[in-house]
Amino acid sequence: MDKFVSTVENHEIPLHPLDTQAAFLNVPYHFFYPNTNQSDNFMPNDVLRDSFYRALERFPILAGYLRSEGTGKTTVVVDRNDLNMPEYLESTSNVLFSELQDAKFHHSSWPNGLSTTGPITVASANGRIKLMNVHVVRLKDNTGVVIFVSMPHYVVDGTGFFSFVELWGKLCTVERTLDTVLMQQTDELEFVFDRDLISRSLPTERKPLGTETVNVYTGFSPLAEWLAWLSPNTRGNVLSKAKFSSNVVSHTFRVPQQSLESLRKKVCVHVDDLELKVDATHVLAALISKMVAQAHKKCEQNDQSAGMISTLVGWVSRAVFGAETSQSLNLLADVRHGLNIADQGYMGNGLIPHNTQCSLSVLETPTDAETLAAATCIVSKIYSNADGPLVASFIDMLLARPSCFTRPMVYLARHPKSLVITNETGFKLYKADFGDGLPEWVCTIPSFVANFIGFLPSPPNSSDIVVNITLKEPVMKHIVSNEFWRDLATIVY
Repeated sequence: MDKFVSTVENHEIPLHPLDTQAAFLNVPYHFFYPNTNQSDNFMPNDVLRDSFYRALERFPILAGYLRSEGTGKTTVVVDRNDLNMPEYLESTSNVLFSELQDAKFHHSSWPNGLSTTGPITVASANGRIKLMNVHVVRLKDNTGVVIFVSMPHYVVDGTGFFSFVELWGKLCTVERTLDTVLMQQTDELEFVFDRDLISRSLPTERKPLGTETVNVYTGFSPLAEWLAWLSPNTRGNVLSKAKFSSNVVSHTFRVPQQSLESLRKKVCVHVDDLELKVDATHVLAALISKMVAQAHKKCEQNDQSAGMISTLVGWVSRAVFGAETSQSLNLLADVRHGLNIADQGYMGNGLIPHNTQCSLSVLETPTDAETLAAATCIVSKIYSNADGPLVASFIDMLLARPSCFTRPMVYLARHPKSLVITNETGFKLYKADFGDGLPEWVCTIPSFVANFIGFLPSPPNSSDIVVNITLKEPVMKHIVSNEFWRDLATIVY
């Protein structure tokens, strides 16, 4: 660690409005490594620790602290004399790796205390928000190692997160093997933290934003304004007590690529716009959108038949907030592609949500290839529209209203049928090799926040898509029993 401190140069990084969009959330993942060869020198702790700090030399932002200027403006300060060092913990466990395998890595089999952060970004015991938390757990009889890593969305998205973990693995391998070729390749990697890269890459052309997106970000909300005014510490404390994860259930499924591609072809038969690019993940997003809408409808029907009190509660809710006639679908897209900077090593947040309102009359219809095509077209049109001019217009809107970053969160909380879907199949979940092979399984924390859907890549040697779904428990019951879904997907846990 002392060597790392000696390399630090004082600097400040004003965060971009894109960094605030999910700033209250962490990016937490677990990496499960088996000691396949039963090696006594398997992922040694001292080398893991030393290479971690060498990786940190390339990511000094993770040792900075947040300085809030209020209403959405935040700066990361990296001060050599006042570093906010990442939390790095090591422990041992009485759990065997084979026990994790037998449980298909279900969280009930994990070592106690494995996850050291939750979904919401909160201050640590010293009163500061850590910009990285790491927990290295060596399993019983050295049968494997589990590494938990968490970073707040203030400083990275999935691209930055997995770039750091992959770099850490490469440096660990170099230290263990003295591989000069790998060392040179690692030295040549470029990581850009300067948020001005986004501003410099914006096109001059602008494209009108969707009405739904504008309404979400510009609609006045006293609660949203208050949350934006709070400091990151206070806001995290408030949100952690809001119980976003209460009565929430997460399930993980595997969708075979071959089955999904077959479904995509059936759906495309009913798509009239022959120029519209329909990706398999678009079909998957549309299917989940329909399933969730159908599940909510069944829940409402069950509530109505449950008795007078449930009916009265539903009537009051509709009287106050109005009856929902649409589902707010929020699809996260990476601006790096739209701005043509995907190859420039940008490590800041590059995700923007594209919001659209999907009519419940469309989504609640029984699912077949034809009705699924109608929902898929909505998704595909959103992604096809996410180009540079649209990104530029979105950023213009954020710059004009720095405090608007809390409005989507409040909007989603008021609309329980809303969904947030993120496609992480292109992220490097299974690229971090510390010298003893790739992880056998990578996953996030057991319960994230409600109405969050993540598409993840499968472990090596498989092209399947892993789908993590987090919903309120009554809604989830209808998802796992949905016959169309059960024919397509297999539940992992």
